[in-house]
Amino acid sequence: MASHGMLVSPGDTQPGQLLARVLGELRALEKHDAASFRAVRRRVSAEIATMDAAAVFDLAEGLVQAGFAWEGWEFINAHQAAFAELTRTRLEDLGECIDTWGQADAFATVLVGPAWREGLISDADVDGWARSPDRWWRRIALVSTTVLNTRSRWGRGDTQRTLAVVGILINDRDDTVIKAVSWALRCLVPWDPRAVRAFLESHETELAARVKREVRTKLETGLKSRRRSVHSTELPT
Repeated sequence: MASHGMLVSPGDTQPGQLLARVLGELRALEKHDAASFRAVRRRVSAEIATMDAAAVFDLAEGLVQAGFAWEGWEFINAHQAAFAELTRTRLEDLGECIDTWGQADAFATVLVGPAWREGLISDADVDGWARSPDRWWRRIALVSTTVLNTRSRWGRGDTQRTLAVVGILINDRDDTVIKAVSWALRCLVPWDPRAVRAFLESHETELAARVKREVRTKLETGLKSRRRSVHSTELPT
C-alpha cells in the first residue's frame, strides 16, 4: 500500500530523486484510476509549490517519458512558476509523445487551452497547430478552444478565436477532428448561440453532417443528442 506520509523532503532536489519518489508513489497505488493519481498529484504539488520551475519541468518530463503524461502535465498546471514559463516550444516538446485521443484531449485542456487563455501562447501558435499534418495537433487546437468557453475552467466565452480555429478545419474529414469541431462549437453555444447558428448556416455545405446534427441539437435542446424513448429499440451510435 502507498505511503500517505510526507513524500518530498528538502533533500529531494537532486536530479532524478524527486521523479523516482513520485513514480514509486504512483506505481504503488492500489487503484490506478484518475482519482487516486490526482490525490497523489495534489499532495505532491502542495509540497513542491516553492520549488523552482526547472525542477517541476524535469519532474513532468520524466513522468511523461515514464508513461504518466497526464500526471506530468498536471504538475505544471498546478505550479504557478512552471505554468508561467510555458511557451509554444515547451508545449510542443511536452506534447511530442501524444498518439491517442485521450492524451490529446488531456493535453489541450490541462496545458494548451489554459496557456492560451492566459496569453502565454498566441493565436498564431494555435492556428499553426490547426494546420499541422499531425491529426492530434489539429485536434489539440480545437479542443483548446473549449477551455475558453467552459466556466469550470475559467473560460469567459470567446467567439472570435473559437470560430477562427473551427474555420481552419471546417473541411477536415479526419474523424477525430470532426468530433472536435462539434465539441468546439457546442461549447460556444451557451455564450453565443446566435453566432454559432449563423456559422452553421454560412457553412452548411462544408461542415460534416455529424457536426451539423450535434450542434443543432445543442442549440435546440441544450444536449449533444436527443434523448430516446425508453421504449425505443434503436441501438445507440
